[in-house]
Amino acid sequence: MTRPTQQTIHKPLCTMPKMIKKFNFKLILLECFALIFIISGMKRLYVAYNGKLFDALLNEDWEKFESLTDLTGPQFLVNEIYWTLICLIIGIMVVGLINWKYKFGIINSILVLILTFGISATGIYSSGIINRYLNYFCGLFAEGYGMAFLIGGLIILFVGITILWKTIIMNKKHCTQQRV
Repeated sequence: MTRPTQQTIHKPLCTMPKMIKKFNFKLILLECFALIFIISGMKRLYVAYNGKLFDALLNEDWEKFESLTDLTGPQFLVNEIYWTLICLIIGIMVVGLINWKYKFGIINSILVLILTFGISATGIYSSGIINRYLNYFCGLFAEGYGMAFLIGGLIILFVGITILWKTIIMNKKHCTQQRV
């Protein structure tokens, strides 16, 4: 039986400077922005798909709303929250798979999860100046909420996918640089 040496006894699993080196802040922020745009685009597509129901809710035409669906108003709005959470979970899984494929630490994916979930919980991307201008721009091409939100949702979704594609390219470059 060999006696353990000083080196094997006190060997830390991972030191803090080593973990900080594994962080790629630019990649984390880009992945967060991509997920925020994708989730916002999907929410707009949900509104577009249910445009007549949202029109009835916003106009407080309860008879029209009840004739279009058997859901109550709160149940309908809870379905939108479920839709958002499902998009968020799928997006985080995709980002996690991308980071795993290119050998980035799980810590990057966890930070993306925390930041994206925190930002989406505030609802900051569903209000504000960009949302107002996008609604105005899309309203020029459509009469009702459905078509305006379809156009806006596709634009925002395309921007999110483009940003996510950029992070994949950055992952590939980082991965090939680490091998050299």
